[in-house]
Amino acid sequence: MKTFEAEYRSLFQRFFNIINVIYLEYFILFASCIFILKPAKPYLIIFGILLFIIFIVLVINNNKTNIHRITFHENTIELQGVTFNEEWKKSISIKGTKIFLKSKSSKHGICGATFYIQLKNTNKKFSLNRFQTFSDQEIIEIFNEFKNRKEEKIIIDEKLIVNRIQEKIEKCQ
Repeated sequence: MKTFEAEYRSLFQRFFNIINVIYLEYFILFASCIFILKPAKPYLIIFGILLFIIFIVLVINNNKTNIHRITFHENTIELQGVTFNEEWKKSISIKGTKIFLKSKSSKHGICGATFYIQLKNTNKKFSLNRFQTFSDQEIIEIFNEFKNRKEEKIIIDEKLIVNRIQEKIEKCQ
């Protein structure tokens, strides 16, 4: 049994991260331009309200769930996390799960990139490190542990992403 634990992020911390604040600023700027230029047009008001609803749905959908503990057992992975502020625990089979290393690039180069893991089971997808709660070294260790438990080889695309993570660790300490 091997366990990886990340820092816990509350609902408030997940909703008011820097990305959501930037999106909110863009929305306010865009909405104010619509209402300042042509407030009498009813379709512009409806468009602004619709845009706000889409913004709220996207923010809630992207920030509602956070996984803060992953435990590898013999044939299963136990995930612990929160949806909104409600704790949950889920156990999934290693054999029926696929793992993908993903990255969110940044205009700040490799130092601003965020690397995360997506686990796809037959029923559901789980994302680890969407809020940068795990360290980059832990992401590599989780990935390698999964591959070892499933007895899979690391393919060249995955090796390239692992190398990028290691480059980030070396350059951006």
